[in-house]
Amino acid sequence: MNILVTGASGMFGKVLVKRLLKGNRVLGISKSGNHQTTVCDLAKPEAVERIFQAHPFDLVIHTAAYSNVDGCELHPELAHQSNALATKYLAANCGRRRVPLVTISTDYVFDGRKTAPYKENDPTCPINVYGMTKLAGEHYTQTLAPVSAIIRTSWLFGPDNPDNFVNAIVRRLQKEKTVSVLDDQEDSPTSVEDLAEATAEVGKLLTSFHQKNPKKEFHEIFQFCNSGSVTRYGMTLKIKECLRLKGVEVQRLDKNSIKNRVALRPRYSVMSTQHFQKTFKKPIRDWQASLEAYLLERLPDRQAGV
Repeated sequence: MNILVTGASGMFGKVLVKRLLKGNRVLGISKSGNHQTTVCDLAKPEAVERIFQAHPFDLVIHTAAYSNVDGCELHPELAHQSNALATKYLAANCGRRRVPLVTISTDYVFDGRKTAPYKENDPTCPINVYGMTKLAGEHYTQTLAPVSAIIRTSWLFGPDNPDNFVNAIVRRLQKEKTVSVLDDQEDSPTSVEDLAEATAEVGKLLTSFHQKNPKKEFHEIFQFCNSGSVTRYGMTLKIKECLRLKGVEVQRLDKNSIKNRVALRPRYSVMSTQHFQKTFKKPIRDWQASLEAYLLERLPDRQAGV
């Protein structure tokens, strides 16, 4: 298959492209052009049109996003361009050419008021600009692309992103005597490796349907994250345990003490993955297992601190 992957220079995009290259021809695009990707500013409709004119695609997977939650709150127009309009232009091109589209979305489309995992058909009600613009992207995906799937995910971790929570906490735990983290949000950490595998499965589902039913429409929403849930505080304790660090203390941080946290966050944004598991008949690893596997690969000797 010929597959277009947006956001291919990002933490998730790089892992996804690597997986898809096994048996497919993949064009990875990004705004920066880093990591041997093709430059394309998705917020410019003419740039998106040129990509589609130059290459025939069997599938488009849209991972690109402006995902800095506080940055979105401070720069709503940029967030709208990056998360809503970029998806609109992609979906419109997929619609004109009847190319299946997979869009990666977020648990932040929910308001966090539930106390049980959110299902795909639960009402959406984002409480920050990031969630609002990602929800707009979901709308464009479903209305403009005749064959589409949305994958909502949460709290990604993986390699090559030093600012990612897990990677940043590893550095802090190894250098600091006391590490203070927030305990005000509960959601599900998700390995980019596991999400890449799930996204490839969804892509296969869409292309298979389209090949068998070239004139029919198909729209789905799946939620995928590693099983279980935890807060940032609990995650930090688990990372400390995995690294066998003994000379550092983990403390709860008062959210009111953070000066630059301008966006509201859902208090509870855990999502049900039952629909994905029933559709693909595949179990999902719990977050602890995925985290341990990632840390073992990153730090094979797990050098303990003192």
